[in-house]
Amino acid sequence: MSELWPQVSTPLPGPKSEALFARMDKVAAAPMQDHDEVPFVEARKEGCLIEDVDGNVFADLVSAWGASPYGTPAPGVTDAVVDAQRRYGMEITDYVQNDVAIELAEKLVGIAPPGISRVMVSLSGTLAVEAGVKLARESTGRPMILVFHGQYHGEVTYLTASVSSDLAEVNSANSAYVGGLVFAPYPNQFRAPFHRGPGPYDDTLYMDFIEEWLLVHQVEPTQIAGVLIEPVLGEGGIHIPSAAFWERLTTACRRWGWRLILDEVQTGMGRCGTLFAGDHWDLRPDILLLGKGIAAGGQPIAAVMATDEVMADTDVHGGGTFAWTPAACAGASAGIDVLTNGETLANVARIERSARRILSPLVDEVPQVGDVRMLGAFIGLEFVTDKESIRPAPEFHRQVHQESVRRGVLGVTQLGKWVYRMQPPLTMPLDLFEWSCETVADVIRDVATDPPPEADSVLDRAIPEGGTRRR
Repeated sequence: MSELWPQVSTPLPGPKSEALFARMDKVAAAPMQDHDEVPFVEARKEGCLIEDVDGNVFADLVSAWGASPYGTPAPGVTDAVVDAQRRYGMEITDYVQNDVAIELAEKLVGIAPPGISRVMVSLSGTLAVEAGVKLARESTGRPMILVFHGQYHGEVTYLTASVSSDLAEVNSANSAYVGGLVFAPYPNQFRAPFHRGPGPYDDTLYMDFIEEWLLVHQVEPTQIAGVLIEPVLGEGGIHIPSAAFWERLTTACRRWGWRLILDEVQTGMGRCGTLFAGDHWDLRPDILLLGKGIAAGGQPIAAVMATDEVMADTDVHGGGTFAWTPAACAGASAGIDVLTNGETLANVARIERSARRILSPLVDEVPQVGDVRMLGAFIGLEFVTDKESIRPAPEFHRQVHQESVRRGVLGVTQLGKWVYRMQPPLTMPLDLFEWSCETVADVIRDVATDPPPEADSVLDRAIPEGGTRRR
């Protein structure tokens, strides 16, 4: 496998994938019957390549949605997981403690931003968000949480479904629409509410909205317990706030006693070129949420970290039966060793430089490429119908994704969105990554020669043939 290169030699899906899809469709719920976005069945994954059951090979720019950040198998992670599983079997760590969990907690505190000194066990990013909100409310005695449109924090019914608003349909028919939440738009320098056409816009205008409208007309600042925010917007399209925005927000947090809750589930553990994305602006969160990348390609695990003031005397329980099993802790600990070895983050810097060199010129070259944004190995290309109206072009996005897969590149897409995302393994060899970028760039140029028609509104779209998922 390691000597192979991406190549697709059958129609997609291939005959073996087609047969396996037919079997799956007989027994699986509707969302698992959508084969439009990923038209193959995986046979194995090694390094940064995925091979399907028909022998086709794809460059992996998904990284298990960031949960396999070092390719597969990750150096040392698999061995650590297997050894711990043999030694401990299944154990409930938040009741019966073990040495590998203690070692992981110490490592996390050792690499955390200044002020973060405590760790709470968790299983997934969704549950980490739940615990982070509880901690903010408990430690301040206040009821409200300030959140931002376009973020994604999970999909449980009570709380996080109410704030998971990267697309409105994520909430449809399942959100409790609970109280205790106030919303502001996420800072976006390319397109802004109440403005026509493309930016760049000064994204401190979003703080103007919070301070001059939301706090005046909707909620008193002394009722807000915390601000739940992604340092870089992930599912909503790789938006990167400015230093000026962060200065305004953190100043408001200090003035009003708000807990800064950084959701680093997608952006943390090296994804954005630093240990945590907030490090780019020297952010000092009160509460830090980790998931996905902390697993290092091993077993499911997440974590909630906080200051002594927030967590030292808390009564909040964030664990559960499967939170921080010994095998998951051992894998995560080995992953931190990979992250901090000096080479991994250097490779992320190389990935970002290559992506800027190959992809950024598309903005001036292709009318449908409105913007290219990236921080480290977190990359987004926003598609529009034209540069003047910057009307979203989700069908253009869909065709770019599908043709890229047919040429051997698997990126991140989602029905109804217009930003194509690339999140390669942090350790992806540069030649493979650059080939992937060049392939996607060629696909974009080809689709632009005969761009597909777009609906009048992003609200007016149909499920493509063979696709059943609404999200």
